[in-house]
Amino acid sequence: MNRVVILTDARYLAQRMPGALVDALRGRDAPAVLAPADRLVAEVGADEDPAPGRVATRRALLALRPGDLVVPRTRNAFALSLLLRAELSGVRTVNRWEAVQAVRDKPYTVQLLARAGVPTPVTFLADRPDSLADLPDTAWPLLLKPPYGDNGLGIVRVDSPGELRRLPWSEGMVLAQHYVDVAGVDVKLYGAGDVVWAVRRPSPLLPSAERSEPVPLPVTDELRTLALACRDASGLELYGVDVLPSPDGPLVVDVNDFPNYTGIAEAPDAVADLVESRLTEVVPL
Repeated sequence: MNRVVILTDARYLAQRMPGALVDALRGRDAPAVLAPADRLVAEVGADEDPAPGRVATRRALLALRPGDLVVPRTRNAFALSLLLRAELSGVRTVNRWEAVQAVRDKPYTVQLLARAGVPTPVTFLADRPDSLADLPDTAWPLLLKPPYGDNGLGIVRVDSPGELRRLPWSEGMVLAQHYVDVAGVDVKLYGAGDVVWAVRRPSPLLPSAERSEPVPLPVTDELRTLALACRDASGLELYGVDVLPSPDGPLVVDVNDFPNYTGIAEAPDAVADLVESRLTEVVPL
């Protein structure tokens, strides 16, 4: 029987996802395997189901068949290499390796969004922060973001060129966006295929003590169009979009793969619908 193999990190095992997806699938009698990628070993060029005596990966990742489906929720570079390995061997995936890589590379993401016409804050790319010193006064303040950021980590607000000289920055290249004041509240869009949800939430840039639970919002035509445009630009099927509700309209500041769907009660079943539909697709011979 074909299975859903959910490739994840140990740190996500205590979070809502992907555990809620596993529960939803098993509640439908859909075979689901939770596979933490930490401490796995894979031999390059070896078969997925090794012959006796060969070094094997943990059993959860063995014997992947073309009819199986791998779903990644991981920030682990090794796990992503396993995802690619699965695709190259003919195993289907949700999300695909190429789409996950695209949104992990934030400079690449903003260029994909620009090409698709998705509205974002004014954005600059530079080889290092002090290269931004000659930007016009209208560009400031700026939020400086590392090229491979995660959950808002490493983002720094800079109010003037003079601050760049005193800024510790170990990331090399920098992505800089004009700071848009939304009074500490932004919008998170969640998507699973064609299904879109929205929540209002405290900005992830606020200290943890100042954050509260997200509040569901109606999905307007404008927000739905924005979410689907980000989906199409990135190639993701399970995705999240961070949006600033600016006076001039919503602005996208980030796209991420397989989010936690915090505040969306029906998300596990909807994600399971998408995954199960992919699992039961006829696999071409």
